Amino acid sequence: MTDPVLERLAQLMSVELPGLTALQSGLEVVRELRYGRVNVMFDFDAETKSIRVYARVPVPPGAGPDFLIWCLTTSTLYWDVKIGLDEAGMLIVHSDVDFDRAEVEVVAQVLCERVDAISELLDEDLVPYQLDHQLCTPAQASRWRGWEPA
Repeated sequence: MTDPVLERLAQLMSVELPGLTALQSGLEVVRELRYGRVNVMFDFDAETKSIRVYARVPVPPGAGPDFLIWCLTTSTLYWDVKIGLDEAGMLIVHSDVDFDRAEVEVVAQVLCERVDAISELLDEDLVPYQLDHQLCTPAQASRWRGWEPA
């Protein structure tokens, strides 16, 4: 990542997102959530002047049409993040943020807020859904029921 504006963005975000790492195509931070360890990615698209922040997680084992309906319903509850499936069949929780180079401080704050929203959706919506519908392994259920944030 050689663009000085993007480097500044990474520097600003690293305050709220410790462990933020620069990659060839963007940024990555690992979050330890109730859901589990999640890689949150930031992909920069110069053509559309936007940044996609997202996390990819497996679709719950045994999930069917009811789960897809839940995904659609939950997407309507969040204005800032959406749930979908990617080309590999993974669940993707994502948000697209317009990238204005003149307001890099504002963009950094918005991206950090979107990371929080993605974390909230995974921990406060997906985890309870999976527990309520028995769409998790015994190890996941044990972790989720006993979770205490660090």
